[in-house]
Amino acid sequence: MKMTEEAKELLEKSMKEHDCDCLRITAEPGCCGASLNFTLDQLKSGEQPIKINDVSVIMDEQAQEQTDALTINAENGQLVIDGGSCGCGSSGCC
Repeated sequence: MKMTEEAKELLEKSMKEHDCDCLRITAEPGCCGASLNFTLDQLKSGEQPIKINDVSVIMDEQAQEQTDALTINAENGQLVIDGGSCGCGSSGCC
């Protein structure tokens, strides 16, 4: 996963406002495979975050596998995730 400077600035501002020190990314099972959830959170005792553009990120193993090609970007003052693709085919669930 990559993160642009603009996204880093937005995340750091939001983390400060909400008294958080990491971005937590988890994979949740869904109808078409796992969906990624992005949450601002506090590091828990013993957790070893990875740094993405100097932002502490905690990811479970499944989330790490799904984020390799993603970039957290900023557009019009909002965070967006670029590079994701849907693997559902024609099932219409995406």
